[in-house]
Amino acid sequence: MKGIIIYQGRYGATEQYATWLAGALKLPMIKTDVATPGILTKYDMVILGSSIYVGQLVINKWLKQHSKLLTNKKLFLFVVSGSTTTDKLMQQQVLDKNLHPLLRDKVKVFFLPGRCLKARLSWKDRIVLKMGAWLEKDPQKKMVMENGFDNMDKKALDIMIEAVGR
Repeated sequence: MKGIIIYQGRYGATEQYATWLAGALKLPMIKTDVATPGILTKYDMVILGSSIYVGQLVINKWLKQHSKLLTNKKLFLFVVSGSTTTDKLMQQQVLDKNLHPLLRDKVKVFFLPGRCLKARLSWKDRIVLKMGAWLEKDPQKKMVMENGFDNMDKKALDIMIEAVGR
């Protein structure tokens, strides 16, 4: 089976996971901005990667544009986030909001721990994060939002690598 990794992120965590996966699975990886329908037709298996930004998959627009082409592929999706790795309700909300009905039952999804390094954020994203922290009622979540975090973990990919079956 011929596969490819297609990803889109904002600050590098998604790209890091895509790089680790590409190395482990010996697959090519490309960003969504160069992943054309012509490229998609060459592959039987597609591993998609996306970060989450304000509840939206960053890859969402690309997914909508290419959902019909993806329906006949073996599909995997890894979602990089700071808050959804263990929150099943939030995971389901993200998937319901972002995955086209044609793909929802077809794709195998993996939520991976991400990072938020405040020094690397744009001023706009710092303001959004500060507002989110101000509204957050859970003191532990609030502290994480105020201070940033780095939970990147290469081992978090082990289950996904096994599921891909290479």
